[in-house]
Amino acid sequence: MKREKKILDSRPAMLISVLFLAVFLSAAAGRKVSAEQAYGYLLPSSGYTYLDESAVAGWPAQVVCYAKNEIYARNGRQFVSTELQNWFNMQYWYTPIYTPDQFSDSMLNTYETANVQMLTNVEASLGMYALDSNSYSYDLVRSYLSGAGATQYYVNPDTYIFYDSDTRYLTDADVSTLSAQELCYAKNEIYARRGYIFASTELSDYFNGKNWYWGTADASSFSDSVFNAVEAANIALLQQKEYALVPGGYVLDQPGYTYQNIGSYSGGSIVHTGSSDYIFYDSAVRRLTASEVSALSLQQMCYARNEIYARRGYIFQSQELRDYFGSKSWYYPTVPAASFSDQVFNSVEIANIDLLKQYEYSINPNGYQLY
Repeated sequence: MKREKKILDSRPAMLISVLFLAVFLSAAAGRKVSAEQAYGYLLPSSGYTYLDESAVAGWPAQVVCYAKNEIYARNGRQFVSTELQNWFNMQYWYTPIYTPDQFSDSMLNTYETANVQMLTNVEASLGMYALDSNSYSYDLVRSYLSGAGATQYYVNPDTYIFYDSDTRYLTDADVSTLSAQELCYAKNEIYARRGYIFASTELSDYFNGKNWYWGTADASSFSDSVFNAVEAANIALLQQKEYALVPGGYVLDQPGYTYQNIGSYSGGSIVHTGSSDYIFYDSAVRRLTASEVSALSLQQMCYARNEIYARRGYIFQSQELRDYFGSKSWYYPTVPAASFSDQVFNSVEIANIDLLKQYEYSINPNGYQLY
């Protein structure tokens, strides 16, 4: 007998031991990502995996060029090329920090260095792409985001209730004005992003109308273990608020339901902060000095050291660090501790980690005690 899929809204509260809440710091002056802009990575793993030519087999020179420069952009580099700068300005993950003169290839880790060389070789074999021609277009590049031919990744952020609910901790303020229906949909949006196939006609029709939704996993094969810490926290928060408005939660598939009042709370509030949102914004490219490190508190030393890990997408085990870095708009937790390798660090980062740890442990032999 065919197993019936679960309707997520009616399931019991998830077994999440702690509700991970953090305050999202918005800046008065930030670079907003508007609707109708492309976002994503051409090569998501180029910062922590050695790639070979098969990763870009069949790619045109323009796309290879962009994939190469994506590695620099991920590290905060700005570009002389207007074509490249405008492209990366459209990416939700991009925070421009360093001018081309300030940036050094020594900032790249061993994976990135190898991948830049490989991509440069491939681009050269195709004929180096000429940037900033009068007729350049992004259409071809968009079609390769997150996988060759994956045009579904060119999406409007406003087609989500919260397009970044997989990378940013939502706050009470973010969800305070949502209806029970919107809270239910925002919760299930996190499942939809992971490919969950819904039994509810209401949810199924709603998410099938999104060009970013691809249902691939039904209830029998789906596991909550796919969620990262941010997603788990946001599911818990949204369900808590939904059940506070309607005991038992919003009831799906009632006659006369409509999507008319489902809004988007994404496009106008996406902000990238600058150097003030870091303890040491340039600790990936500049060796810290003993005098500036010694001026920090024990807690700040610990946070500054882990800031270097956070910049590389490390998913923290400590609740305190999850709360702290979860409040940073630049933090995108993507690499679990079990998969993380110190080889992602460049020589400057390694030196700064060692210096910060040295001072932290000289003050307290056990270092700062995280909760």
